Amino acid sequence: MKQKQTTLLAIIVTVVLILAGCGTTNEATTNSKLKVVTTFYPMYDFTKQVVGAKGEVSLLIEAGVEPHDYEPSAKDIATITEADVFVYNSAYFETWVPKVIENIDTTKTTVIDASKGITLKDFTAAEEAAHSHEHADEEAHDHEDGETHDHKAETDADKNPHVWLDPVLAQQQVKTIAEGIAQHDEKKQQQLIKRMPRHTNKNWQY
Repeated sequence: MKQKQTTLLAIIVTVVLILAGCGTTNEATTNSKLKVVTTFYPMYDFTKQVVGAKGEVSLLIEAGVEPHDYEPSAKDIATITEADVFVYNSAYFETWVPKVIENIDTTKTTVIDASKGITLKDFTAAEEAAHSHEHADEEAHDHEDGETHDHKAETDADKNPHVWLDPVLAQQQVKTIAEGIAQHDEKKQQQLIKRMPRHTNKNWQY
């Protein structure tokens, strides 16, 4: 199942890039606001607090959608490629992101890994049990579909990517997002860094 999803994602990315290259737009000249795309709500909230009214921040994964199961559509990939900045939590959480960013123009779209520089913690015993159960269900589903499961690809699966749930690490993510956006727009660098909020944990349940 995962192999099929990876292949499909690669095809979608290729098609989107071809279509994007064939079209032209005046959107950049008519809208000077920074266009930022985020993956799910905590990343959206962190980014919105940094950007404020100086940019347009959107999220891909709407409320009610399980981020662990999410796979981007062609429309989602097009949204990312057309953005000035793309913010995600971690490649260990949004596992589809590396394949997408391999095929986008990062000189146009600044990609921000909010967990950059953070050493991911191991799961606790309780978290590990839930995590193992989740992967057991996934493996059973793959076998039902006649798919082989690549265990080697899950070398880092024991790392807990839910960084935003830790108030200290969440603040570090906000700083990383602010610095990344500032690098994209150096004219607003000092203004953005000064606006960086003192973020507190809001107990998001992703």
